[in-house]
Amino acid sequence: MNYKQLEAIVYVARHGTFRKAAETLYFDSPEDEYITPESIQYRLKQLESELGVTIYRKRRGSSRVQLTREGQLFLREAVEVYQRMREWQGLFLESGGNSLTFASTQAVIIHRLIPAISSFRKAHPNARLRILNLLDEAIESELLAGQLDFAFAVRSPDSPDLEYILWRKSKLVLVTPKNHPLSSQKQIRLKDLVNEPLVVLNPDVRGDRDTLNRAFLRAGEPKPNIVIETSNSEIITAMVEAGVGLGIMSDTSMNNQPRELCAVPVADLRSESEVGLLIRKGQYLNWHTREFLSTLDPFFKKWIKENAGKTDSNSQEDSQA
Repeated sequence: MNYKQLEAIVYVARHGTFRKAAETLYFDSPEDEYITPESIQYRLKQLESELGVTIYRKRRGSSRVQLTREGQLFLREAVEVYQRMREWQGLFLESGGNSLTFASTQAVIIHRLIPAISSFRKAHPNARLRILNLLDEAIESELLAGQLDFAFAVRSPDSPDLEYILWRKSKLVLVTPKNHPLSSQKQIRLKDLVNEPLVVLNPDVRGDRDTLNRAFLRAGEPKPNIVIETSNSEIITAMVEAGVGLGIMSDTSMNNQPRELCAVPVADLRSESEVGLLIRKGQYLNWHTREFLSTLDPFFKKWIKENAGKTDSNSQEDSQA
């Protein structure tokens, strides 16, 4: 039994197919060795021969690979040993081969993740980070395809194969230029916005339009005058600064805002925006993922500790249910 065999079962459990396991392992590996799906399968066959049990099966008519119950039991031990070996590699090898790929919306990356990214890079200068700016639908697709280690989303996923761990909530506020009549108000009401042109995120991003419509309906006011829907909060603030309209967006997106803008609370706009960690159900969290999340927030450090060792076995059991 060797490191490459442990690596094979971990990557197959994580990515679900020999092809995706081989492809991801090639990019994660510090060596220039070309890794094929056949080589991954061969390593598992060797492992089966040494253990004397069948550890995986392929679904009929599909490229998906499932671990047997014996494979699940072995994986629980293999993950721990493999993880320790990866950590030892990080301690003793000067290699830039370790990579971490994740995605989120532009606003979340800019306003919530930059400090953690900076700290992580200082602690792990050889790690390669690939950070994608995607909308939630694309995030789910990429995550399910095994293209991402994890993601941060602004809503619960549509797919039952993904797990969403709520992280932070923030309130929606009105964004105005500093010279606007409403900017001096400590708090406004929706009736003050009936005739104001509004710039909001489009429904594909977070559903702010539906949120506003429901809030106006509850308040007994006409529908909001939404003149522009756009894809990120940076565009909203630029539009407000240019005098196109007033913005509605998360108060978090106003953090470290260099523009001459004001955020005004809206008394009867009670809805909150949110962001959470998105992973495949039961996936193996690699060492760099754990390190990044622990750097980001003690909340995730605690969550990882409480969920360590549960992930891979749960995903395989779910797939066989």
